[in-house]
Amino acid sequence: MAEILSVYRTENKYIISKKDLSNLMFKLDKILKRDNHSKMQAYKVRSLYFDSINNIDFKTKLAGTEIRKKIRIRTYDAQSEKCKLEMKQKNGDLQHKISMWITKEDAKELINRNYSVLTKYFEENKVAIEFYTTMLMGVYGPVALIEYDRIAYTYNLNNTRITFDMDVRASESNYDIFSENPIYTKVIDESDTILEIKYDNKLVDFISDVFKPYKLTRTSVSKYCIGRKVFYDFNF
Repeated sequence: MAEILSVYRTENKYIISKKDLSNLMFKLDKILKRDNHSKMQAYKVRSLYFDSINNIDFKTKLAGTEIRKKIRIRTYDAQSEKCKLEMKQKNGDLQHKISMWITKEDAKELINRNYSVLTKYFEENKVAIEFYTTMLMGVYGPVALIEYDRIAYTYNLNNTRITFDMDVRASESNYDIFSENPIYTKVIDESDTILEIKYDNKLVDFISDVFKPYKLTRTSVSKYCIGRKVFYDFNF
């Protein structure tokens, strides 16, 4: 259950139109495989983000601090008995994501700020210790539930992954990540899609060539930050 996942990679983000989305998917379907979850249609990704008692992760993101992080619980199925606890650490353009599987019940305990449930994983790996220490010292608690629909493409060389995230929606009051039908507010224009291009070392040329005609402009858009609109409007 406490399997460690650790990934270092470059992540570039862009906002694209529905027209560009359709065109890019048409081209990518010819040269790449979709991942197993989106072979026929988009799949749901749901994440519950945590932040410290002084909202340090939110503030460092807004400030554009070179080194920053975010912590979340992620599930692709609200009925699943396990989910991922993840920490994404950013240093410039390089992203490091560590994650571990935890039980549904332990996730519920973390939502209630009972960090001690992580101690049961200590003997199996040291990642649990890092999560425990960070969350305990920062008094981390849930702050935003965010969901979106994703279509993803993969290519084995350089661990390449292309994702299109659509219909991003969020709640700052409901933290039940296992709820069947959460009530959300849409936080991104319906005509926009977030494109993420992720890879190790270098994006291979034949994939890079697909995007060149679109003259994409990189953005620092964060689904976590746009999901905290109420907090931002009333506290900044």
